[in-house]
Amino acid sequence: MKKIFTCLLVMLMLVMGNIFPIAALTYDESYTLAKNYFQNLSAFQSVDEIIASESVGVETDQKVIPEELLATDTASNVAKTIIVLTLHGNDPRNYNGVNYVELLESAIQSDGAVHFENENGFGSNNQIFCVDALYIVGSDKQELAADYLASMIQDNGAFTYAGGYEDLAVTGWAIEALSLVNQEKYQPTIQQAMTYILSYQKEDAGFDMYGYGADANTQACVLAGLLTYDSAGVKAGTYNQNEHNPYDVLLSFQNSDGSFWSSFTGEGQYNLLATVQGVQTIGYYYNGSVYQKAHQAYLALGEVTEIEKEPEIPVEEDQVKEDKETSSTEMQNDNQTKEESSSQKADVVQTDDSSWLIGYSLLFIGSGILLLKGRQYLE
Repeated sequence: MKKIFTCLLVMLMLVMGNIFPIAALTYDESYTLAKNYFQNLSAFQSVDEIIASESVGVETDQKVIPEELLATDTASNVAKTIIVLTLHGNDPRNYNGVNYVELLESAIQSDGAVHFENENGFGSNNQIFCVDALYIVGSDKQELAADYLASMIQDNGAFTYAGGYEDLAVTGWAIEALSLVNQEKYQPTIQQAMTYILSYQKEDAGFDMYGYGADANTQACVLAGLLTYDSAGVKAGTYNQNEHNPYDVLLSFQNSDGSFWSSFTGEGQYNLLATVQGVQTIGYYYNGSVYQKAHQAYLALGEVTEIEKEPEIPVEEDQVKEDKETSSTEMQNDNQTKEESSSQKADVVQTDDSSWLIGYSLLFIGSGILLLKGRQYLE
């Protein structure tokens, strides 16, 4: 009889455990973890880490950019160099004696394609980074490049990697780039791309092309496009499926230290690409596109200084740092306001610890009553 009574208590605990599950991270907690991860990062392994760090408001100007990361072999690598230098607080028109903006604009072809003559394997992904960089510097050729990007859309609405491989992540990037340059002008192209993306959204709100389930990389890149194009819609649940939010799906891949794991490496296993893309998208949820931040930082640089042969800091660095610190302070204030607003709008993963405490208290009281009754019965 005692065994039966014990089994009943165990069953009660299991039932109550399902009613009051283990706490999940709130959105604010997830954002804080992502920021802490990059605040504790001592050195950069890739330019994407700089972009992700700046996306969540962790300024990088006090950390060194390894020179080997600033590549000039392709136009898209020049574009990424422009992006990270601007976010880092440097002038891409005069860094170590090189004008990277002029170099990128020299790669723009008459039809708007952006690549050097000797480049191989040119695809939508390459063009996208170039369009992003041209937007950041306010180039008068940004729409010419964006026109060519829009022309690269496939009949089904997909954008592709070099080699013609359709990809949800690249399509998300394209939506972001076109939205930044001129959302109204490129609305038909964006809508076609949106239709393609949403056709691969599953019942759990994950985006999956191949039937293996959602992965952090694809989920992050698609959401980056959606948040840039329609942030209010994402936060209002426009893209939910069966009460599941696609942003919650992304956060399910976040590790306890703020990094991300990938389906390719296994649950809980750190993955660099998943981390930079996941954290960048978390930044988008709170702060908007990091390329908008870079554009404002570029405008703050003012007129270009004379190109010098000495690979030293530009003459106007003090003013740049002052402007960057002011911008950073304003952004932190904005982020605080956004975080306070976000915490008031709890989504699927947000929890209430006080309600769980009450639930567990009732559980233990009930268990005690059952135990006393059981003992009286057994005696």
